[in-house]
Amino acid sequence: MKLSFIVDSASDLKINSEITDIPLTIVPLNVQFGEDHYLDGVNIREDEFYKRMSNEPDLPKTSQPSPQSFFEAFQKELNKGNEVLYIGISSNLSGTVQSATIGKSMLTEEEQRRVTIIDSGIASGGVQILLNEAIEMSKKEVSLSEIVTRIEKTKAGIKAYVLLETLENLKKGGRISAVQGAIAGMLNIKPMISIIDGVVATIGKYRGSKKGLTKMKEIILEWKSENPEKTLYLIHSFSSTEEVKKEFDELFALDSFPKVIYTRFGSTIGTYSSERAIGFVAY
Repeated sequence: MKLSFIVDSASDLKINSEITDIPLTIVPLNVQFGEDHYLDGVNIREDEFYKRMSNEPDLPKTSQPSPQSFFEAFQKELNKGNEVLYIGISSNLSGTVQSATIGKSMLTEEEQRRVTIIDSGIASGGVQILLNEAIEMSKKEVSLSEIVTRIEKTKAGIKAYVLLETLENLKKGGRISAVQGAIAGMLNIKPMISIIDGVVATIGKYRGSKKGLTKMKEIILEWKSENPEKTLYLIHSFSSTEEVKKEFDELFALDSFPKVIYTRFGSTIGTYSSERAIGFVAY
């Protein structure tokens, strides 16, 4: 039985020429600016999203897809005779996995047995790591149960580090006060956060981007020393890959890694990271 893969748009995945031969579906989250409603990655793309967010006084609202959206995505793949594996954004960050679970319950009992849901405990590039691992195992005709066991093991050790350029969105979202935001702005404070099992924590605050990036470099190189053959997954909210490369150019050569994958935050994570955030996913 063939395996179909489903992720949500908080994975920030773009279907490209490398994965067009994989049965893969992306279920979009919802984005709302005032009275304007969009489907993430469908009728609002990153450039438009970031431009509008910077011009709005209030943060956009994001919400999980409806159970019906997942029901339809599952049903479509099941009707092909396939099994389905959905890897979703951490349930600590969004209600998306819960929505998928309700969508699964709308299927018949026989159909439900062919749908597996995994709470990734992460988002963005972290979901992509798990998905890519599952796809590679599937190509080797590994059973779904073995794939799930491997993914659960990988996700237990996955974590993300992100250096924020600005606290403006945290201020808009009420996570910090206007006074705190103003002081941080005057002092040029750049906080670094970590995301482990969907829990966000501040792990450092740095005077200026360069000091923050230097710390990021230390974390990446320490990870690389233990994982010399692994792909480096960089996550960011810059306008282009070239800008991300430029940020790291003074610190170390990215071509020293076997492969580098760049993932730009979409609306779900971008709402809180704001623009020019940069980080990586350790796994």
